[in-house]
Amino acid sequence: MEQLKLFARMLRGSLSDLAPIIAVIAFFQIFILQQMPDDPVSIATGLFIVAVGLALFIQGLEVGIFPVGENLAQEFAKKGSALWLLLFAFLIGFSTTIAEPALIAIADKAAVI
Repeated sequence: MEQLKLFARMLRGSLSDLAPIIAVIAFFQIFILQQMPDDPVSIATGLFIVAVGLALFIQGLEVGIFPVGENLAQEFAKKGSALWLLLFAFLIGFSTTIAEPALIAIADKAAVI
């Protein structure tokens, strides 16, 4: 039950994170282009799926990845090796940037355009 509450909180957060993007797109669609989207139901469904996927992704990170990373960082700090800690931090940052799903999706879409 606690996981369900956590997911509901993550979903609300995902929806609020997407709200500014949706507002900008809606503004340009309605006021600049002065037309409604071709299939608003499909768009709303897609946005909901994106919000659910984002919430699941964030929850998965918090449950599975973040605890491991925190443990590794604490162990590196205990050992007192700044070089290994900095190398670890750099590689984690670099690999998460490379693996960022949103960037991959945008890059694939940009290649099509």
